[in-house]
Amino acid sequence: MALLLLLLPFSSSAQTAPAPTGPLTLQQALQTGLSQNLSVQSSALQVQQQRALTRTGYDIPRTVLDYQRGQISGGLIDQSFNVIQQTALPNVYAAQRRLLESQALTAEQRGRVQRRELSQNIRSSYSQLLLTYRRAALLRRQDSLYRRAARAARIRYQVGETNRLEQVSAEARSRELQNRLATTATELAVRQQQLALLLGSGLPAAIDTSASLVAQLSPADTATLSPDSNPTLGLLQQEVAQSQLQTRVEQLRRLPDVRVGYFNQTINKERGFQVVQGGISVPLLGGAQKGRIAAARLGEQVAASQLTYATTQLSGQLGQIRQQLARARASLSYYEQYALPQAKLILSTAEKSFRAGDIDYVTYVVNTEPAWQIQQAYLDQVQQYNEYVIALQGLSGTD
Repeated sequence: MALLLLLLPFSSSAQTAPAPTGPLTLQQALQTGLSQNLSVQSSALQVQQQRALTRTGYDIPRTVLDYQRGQISGGLIDQSFNVIQQTALPNVYAAQRRLLESQALTAEQRGRVQRRELSQNIRSSYSQLLLTYRRAALLRRQDSLYRRAARAARIRYQVGETNRLEQVSAEARSRELQNRLATTATELAVRQQQLALLLGSGLPAAIDTSASLVAQLSPADTATLSPDSNPTLGLLQQEVAQSQLQTRVEQLRRLPDVRVGYFNQTINKERGFQVVQGGISVPLLGGAQKGRIAAARLGEQVAASQLTYATTQLSGQLGQIRQQLARARASLSYYEQYALPQAKLILSTAEKSFRAGDIDYVTYVVNTEPAWQIQQAYLDQVQQYNEYVIALQGLSGTD
C-alpha cells in the first residue's frame, strides 16, 4: 500500500507520456538510454556541427571587385575596373582541412566518452534498482514469517501459555519491519525515477525483476587497456594527433600569400588599357606567428603528457579492480555455496521448532536473526561485486 501511494504522483504524468511497453532488460535499458538521453543527442549534434565545419578548410578570402568612374587620368570622364584575389598556398588549405577533420574526430571521441559514462550510469542504476527489489522481497518474506510468529505469540499470551514479554516483543518486531518496508518502498520509487532520467523517460522505469542479480562479464570486458577499448585514452590519443596538426598549420601560415589582379581602364575615353598584376603578401614582423608555433608545440607536449599520465593511472586502476573483483567473486562463491544454504536451514529449523512449541518467540527471533543477516550481507556483497564489474567494463569493455 505504501508503495502504491508513493507511485501515485508518477501515475498522473502517464497522461502526457507514452505508456511503457513493458519491463526493460538491461540491454533494452542501455539501448533506450543511448538513443533517448538528451546529453547523448546533444553530443551527436556537436559531431555533426564539427563535420559541417570541415568544409571550411578551403576558405579562400573574398575576391575584391573595384569600379571607378571620373577624371582618372585627364579632364575627360574615364572608368576603371579592378579584380584582386589573395589566397594562401594550396598546402595551407589542405593542412587546415586535415585539422578540422581531426577536430571532428575529437568530437566523436568525446561523444564516445559520454556514451560510455552513460552506459556505466545506466548499468549501476539498473543494478541498484534490481537489488532494491530483492531487498524489499527479503523484507516482505521476513515480515510474513514474523507476522505469523507474532500472531501465534499473541494467541499463546491470551490463553496464558506465555508471558507479556513475548507478545510485546512480537509486536515491536512487526512494527519495525513495517517501517523498514515503507523506507524501502520510498527508495524503490526514487531509484525508478533516477533510472528514468538516465533513459530520457518521463515515467518511472520498470525493469525485469527476474533478471540475474549478479552482473555478467564477457571476454571483451576483461581485455587489455587500449585506446580502442577505453574512450578516455582514445580521446587523449586523438588530442595528441590534433595538436600535431595544429602545429603544422601554424608553421605553414608563415608562408607568403599569393596575390593576383586584373585591371581594365579607359584613358581619355579610349579603351583597351589592361594590366595583370601578381605578387606575394609577407608579414614584415613574424614574432606573433612564431609565438603561435611555440604555443602549438607546447600543446603537443601537454597532450602527450596527459596521455601518458592517463595510461599509467588507468592501468593501475585496472589492476586494482581486477584484484578486488577476484576477491569479491570468491566471497560470492562462499555465500552461494555455503552461507545461503545454511541460512535456509536455520530458518526452516527454527520455524518448525517454533510451531511445535519447542522454543518461544524471543528464542525464535534470536535464532533466525543470523539467517536474515546472512541474506542481507549476500545482497551487499552482490552490490560490491557489480560495482567492480561495471568499473571494469568502463575501463576495458567494449562500447
